Amino acid sequence: MIGFEVSCEAALIHCTIDMFSEKAFLTRWLAATTKSAPYTYNTIMPYLQASAKAAALQCSGGTNGRMCGLSWSKGADWDGTSGVGQQMAALEVIQSNLIGQSRAPYTNTTGGTSIGNPNAGASSIQNPAAITPATSGDRAGAGILTTIVLVGLVGGLLWMSV
Repeated sequence: MIGFEVSCEAALIHCTIDMFSEKAFLTRWLAATTKSAPYTYNTIMPYLQASAKAAALQCSGGTNGRMCGLSWSKGADWDGTSGVGQQMAALEVIQSNLIGQSRAPYTNTTGGTSIGNPNAGASSIQNPAAITPATSGDRAGAGILTTIVLVGLVGGLLWMSV
């Protein structure tokens, strides 16, 4: 079984930018799942392997013959789409097959070193009465800094538009 974007891949006319990259995220998460839940490896990997082979075949389009399309099920017959999402999806599904060579995430029993502190921040509570109201000098300084930032921003925008 090969990855298929149900919402747009059938006709390739209702695709949004996000839909072109969804396969990338899905395959990354599926590969990561095999590390977090090793019992899923034998179920997930055949899908990722078949999808990787199909994605590699679909990367045969464009003027350079290396642009990847979204429709992996079409094999080497490029679907006419190309872009960052399609390239990212193909790269991700192909490299997801390397997940077996990576280490599982660290846990408390396998070398994780984070030590929690339930009292973190308890000693930094400030006394609200110790905060003094802003003086006229504070207000003047804030006004001057705001003016400088606004003049710089407007000036920069005008300079870029010219």
